Amino acid sequence: MVRCKPGQGSTQTLTISNNTNAEVRFNLETQDVVVSDGKRSFSPAGLIANGIAATSVVSPTSVVVKAGEDATVQVTFTLPPETTQRAVVTFFRGILAPQGDGVVGLGASLGTLITFNLSTDFKLESGPLEASLQTPEANAILSQELHNTGTEPVVPKGIIVILNASGKRVAKAPFKTQRLLPGERVVFAATNPAQLAPGRYRTLSSFEFERKVFTSAGEFTIP
Repeated sequence: MVRCKPGQGSTQTLTISNNTNAEVRFNLETQDVVVSDGKRSFSPAGLIANGIAATSVVSPTSVVVKAGEDATVQVTFTLPPETTQRAVVTFFRGILAPQGDGVVGLGASLGTLITFNLSTDFKLESGPLEASLQTPEANAILSQELHNTGTEPVVPKGIIVILNASGKRVAKAPFKTQRLLPGERVVFAATNPAQLAPGRYRTLSSFEFERKVFTSAGEFTIP
């Protein structure tokens, strides 16, 4: 997560490790990460207005990584003054070496997400709580959708507290931490650590991000 201002530049150092027993060649490519209808997608550099990927300069533009060794590149970005983009992915695109007759080549591409925070407009909205069916083999999974309605990426760290009908705390569980880009909708889930007796329960969810705390209440029933 890079913190900067529009018009500023930022250089990131990326390292890839080859844990196979063969030499691998990679070309470097950067794409913008676009959020549409709450979901992420990739857009090749230059296809969207004021994109960040089009400003990227990679050195070197390709690397050969021997078996058991590492390779490092530097990627420099210059944030367009009017950009609304907040994320790119830089890919190490694997190149297949020529293979002999009857030999199947295997290639791989790996990418790293780089996000940019340009302001302090951090906002979240929450959907209703949902609970999966508790069975003798599986505890209930509690989930709720978070929507990033601000202009900056956030990484909420959350926890949910379960209260019984009398208000006593009977369980607590952490939500899996995930990153939300502006406009993105992501379901956060927490597995209840123990079996609950049949009855009605209330919940209090709390998410901490960028020195803010976002809370919401919910309820569910164990048949």
